[in-house]
Amino acid sequence: MSGQKKRSFLNEAFKHQVVFFQECVEKTWKILEHAIHEIYNHNLSSFSFEEVYRHAYNMVVHNFGEKLYSGLLTTMTYHVKEMFKLIEAAQGELFLEELNRNWAEHNKAVQMIRDILVYMDRNFIPSTPKTPVREFGLNLWMDVVIDASKTRSRLLDTLLELVHREMSGEVINRGLMRNIIKMLMDLGFTVYQDDFEKHFLKVSADF
Repeated sequence: MSGQKKRSFLNEAFKHQVVFFQECVEKTWKILEHAIHEIYNHNLSSFSFEEVYRHAYNMVVHNFGEKLYSGLLTTMTYHVKEMFKLIEAAQGELFLEELNRNWAEHNKAVQMIRDILVYMDRNFIPSTPKTPVREFGLNLWMDVVIDASKTRSRLLDTLLELVHREMSGEVINRGLMRNIIKMLMDLGFTVYQDDFEKHFLKVSADF
């Protein structure tokens, strides 16, 4: 085989190898994407945690942490936006119940996703300006749900209405109210102060 033909053969072989490797990476991501969808859909029996952990580990080790992180953000954002549609459509006190239910489900999903992607969290993210999975989950909820048009005012009005009703002697769902206040504190103490505490103190003083 001449030198030119040999170089051409090697170039073609390299191209096929690159394409094959890219297809493997895409296939690996699709497995992880499916697992994230199933976590949010409460269908944990459809995949193996050990398998998806290994796939996530391999993506980071082979320098595909960027693709993994980008895909994670897109997939989680999709699900939180779907949750927000349910929250936004709820009326009256059902608004708080829907908010509480979806917040609990999102929190649980984020923890499971973090467990799967813990190698990425510890070995890829620290060397970048990117946000760790748990922190991203909180920020995403804040951006998509709490900071959405009318959500803050609805949340404040509904909470203060419950406070007023209880002060008037009515029995309210204190567990639900406690969960929502904890959510605000989990999102950041300034969020709790700005969105509830100072208004609660004013209502208490005026009563």
